[in-house]
Amino acid sequence: MMNYKNLITFVVCLVVIACNSNKNPYANNLGINPALAAQIDTAHYTLIKWQDTIINFGTIKEGDSVLLKYKFYNAGKTPLFVLQTRPACGCTVTDFPKDPIMPGKSGVITGIFRSIYHPGNTYKTIQVVTNTRNKSSRLLVFKGMVEPSKKSN
Repeated sequence: MMNYKNLITFVVCLVVIACNSNKNPYANNLGINPALAAQIDTAHYTLIKWQDTIINFGTIKEGDSVLLKYKFYNAGKTPLFVLQTRPACGCTVTDFPKDPIMPGKSGVITGIFRSIYHPGNTYKTIQVVTNTRNKSSRLLVFKGMVEPSKKSN
């Protein structure tokens, strides 16, 4: 098993070798998750720019679902990894790119909010963790009004 000192050395070597390449410098055949390698390589964190971090979905009927799309792009010089997303409640399911977003490229984090049992004003969050120096953890917000179904009254 590889220890952290060897992993850090491996990561630094990869970044130095692939610095000007458009390939993922963290890709390897050693069984090391590239996202993990990028996460511990804090000296080479990248930058993320969000198109929007707040979505107002307006008014929906209880029981409807809302598709949420949060667009971002890699404004840095090294690959951007979305390491995880954490919705604030079980009413939301998220998905995110598993492959690195290369410098200058875009990505989308999606979510589906299921409004059943959530009537009234809604304000929910999704925490996103990335390998970025301008903020490695970001809260994405969605809000709106869920009109109660007749069953809720």
